[in-house]
Amino acid sequence: MDPKLLHELTSALETEQARLEGELSSFAARDPKVRGDWHARFPPRSPHEASSSHSAQDEQADLEEEFATELAQEQSLESRLAEVGRALERIGKNEYGRCRACAQPIPEMRLRANPAADYDIAHQPKA
Repeated sequence: MDPKLLHELTSALETEQARLEGELSSFAARDPKVRGDWHARFPPRSPHEASSSHSAQDEQADLEEEFATELAQEQSLESRLAEVGRALERIGKNEYGRCRACAQPIPEMRLRANPAADYDIAHQPKA
């Protein structure tokens, strides 16, 4: 692979990695026991939570809905962060830019669109 292109894609991956970690850290914390795992923090409870009033119940329901949304977002960001991390590892092992299924070079256009791609289009696993 052209060294200039490799440098450009490495930079793009490192930038994306930092962005993803920043987004995750805004509502989740790293799990110190499991590499790459994050845990969304439940939104802070209000002083009214102990009350059984209708507004306190509504507020609790809103917090639970917000947490469910953050859990889904955490999983999505965590998954992408893992893809980016694997791509950076492949760069370090000089294995980057080749399809994991057929070992042929992944087209530059695909890598520019998704620097973390580890398959060419023909071999990309179905989601």
